Amino acid sequence: MKKNLLLGLGASALVALTLTACGGTTAAPQDSTAPASGGTASSAPSPAKMYTNEELVGLVGQIKASDGSSPAVLSGEELVGQYDSLVNGFGKATIAPENCKDLRTLGVPQTIAGSTTAGTARAKVGDFISSVALTSGVEAAELQKSVDATKSQAEACRKMTFSAEGEAITTSTEKIEGVGGVPGTVALKTVMVMPDGKSGAIYTAHAVKDGVLISATASGTEAAAGGPEATGALMDQAAALIK
Repeated sequence: MKKNLLLGLGASALVALTLTACGGTTAAPQDSTAPASGGTASSAPSPAKMYTNEELVGLVGQIKASDGSSPAVLSGEELVGQYDSLVNGFGKATIAPENCKDLRTLGVPQTIAGSTTAGTARAKVGDFISSVALTSGVEAAELQKSVDATKSQAEACRKMTFSAEGEAITTSTEKIEGVGGVPGTVALKTVMVMPDGKSGAIYTAHAVKDGVLISATASGTEAAAGGPEATGALMDQAAALIK
């Protein structure tokens, strides 16, 4: 009996990312101390604050899902680990174009050397599975390079194909506007079509606010309405916490 190798190599993780009601919420930690603003006045602009892991966890712990629940808070390797099966699986498939293997247009977080990151676990609320992450610990210019790289990746990888055993998953990515109100936001919509014809959509957004990189994603079926709004709401909520 022929087995669809795409599913065996990790396409099931991609399907879960966009088409199934997975995820969940737990109480976020409340004992972390949020960063305090202050300092003496200066005529020269102060450099952007670099947040510690504990401070980022404290900020993320204040973020609420659209239903008022508190998603679990993850940091470092835990955050990236949510996507391990997806990354490892598709690393064994044939990807075209060949230079599009980092999967950032699918919402997979990118590690920035020397940085610290905290974010929410992916949680299913309504029609979307959503999450948001905050990254700090390096110069704002380095964070902006990551945003610019995401934009360049989307332009170079507008059309992608993941193939194995004659089956293929295709993706189509486009830049979208009006996602939240954070200046300089780069927002994308990626539509995926599975071998059986089912389709899903991932909305991602990235922006640097006061030296902190905010990244949010919302995914669901292509027919579901409200993806840009769900992503923008997370972006705006996170931005309001960064002082």
